[in-house]
Amino acid sequence: MNQWISTFTHVLIPDELSRDAFIEAVRAKASMLDEEFPRTKPLRVDVSRNNDIHIEVYPDKNPYNTVFIVHIYPVRGEFRFCESTNPKILEGGLK
Repeated sequence: MNQWISTFTHVLIPDELSRDAFIEAVRAKASMLDEEFPRTKPLRVDVSRNNDIHIEVYPDKNPYNTVFIVHIYPVRGEFRFCESTNPKILEGGLK
């Protein structure tokens, strides 16, 4: 599970649909591992949403034995190089 989730380090999730699909992919991976290893404790996936999204995976009834934690932060803006003397934050940037 940790190898799989590490492939998403520093990945940009461009929209809400992709974000929701990623959350469901985490849940699906946890379910797949529960089926593959039925003698282990089932994995619990907790998702909390505020300004950022916090995903925590741990064995059921044992939240102190965390498998992994992922934070998804919104992108506040983007900066691109331009040759003008006054660099600008592109439209849709800081809000």
